[in-house]
Amino acid sequence: MINVQFVDYIKVIAFWLCFTRWLAVLFSIPIFDEAFIPVMIKVLFCLVLSYALFPFVNETIVRDIHLMGEDSFWLLTIYYASTGLIVGYLVKIIMAIFIAAGSLIRQQVGFSTVAYFDPSLATQSGPIEHIIRWTLLIMIISSGALLPIFKGVLLSFESFSIYNLKFQNQSFYFLSDFFKGLIKTALLLSAPIIVTNLILNSILGIISRFVPQMNVFMISFVVNIGFGLLVLYFINDEFFYYGYQKYVEKLGEWFQFVV
Repeated sequence: MINVQFVDYIKVIAFWLCFTRWLAVLFSIPIFDEAFIPVMIKVLFCLVLSYALFPFVNETIVRDIHLMGEDSFWLLTIYYASTGLIVGYLVKIIMAIFIAAGSLIRQQVGFSTVAYFDPSLATQSGPIEHIIRWTLLIMIISSGALLPIFKGVLLSFESFSIYNLKFQNQSFYFLSDFFKGLIKTALLLSAPIIVTNLILNSILGIISRFVPQMNVFMISFVVNIGFGLLVLYFINDEFFYYGYQKYVEKLGEWFQFVV
């Protein structure tokens, strides 16, 4: 019969809190938020990650435990899980820029009805959103842009600790500017297609005025799809270059907030 006994109970609680925050973050950041990755893989990866990085955050977590007391185990768990979800959500919402831009492009091109339920996003999405999302994910992973995310989460143990909260005074202003910047970025990414569609509709409206016999409504479907895909083809390089720059820029803003 095996008898398990904890020598240092506070260290066990500290490791659990470290694991709780990393687990909450991993379920939100790119790649790990995909539904096709088994939950067991996420939990095991989080366990290994927590074990490897625990020595760097041990003192900070133990300080919180001494401040709140060992009896506040569930309160500390809720706090570390909540802050982990906030940190992970801020990273995940950056990727939502490109989902929103892809949705705008899909509607402007004329593929608004081409949509299906994506379980990884828990919403309706189309092929253009998937192409944009996975292309940018490959660019992000291959360039090492995921490393600042892990570094930021590691530093969040200090800045988001109960003993030393640093983000109370500036969080409102940061979140306000952050989300407004996301909307502007999504509009800028889809601006070429939107402007093209407006010009085409204006031209078709003029044509329908002078040639009323022509069925402009049916022609607009073909014209919008053809010109929309053509414009998307020619702005492809600039689109992904600008999108990657914006991802890194927003990630830097998030990193400064966490630090």
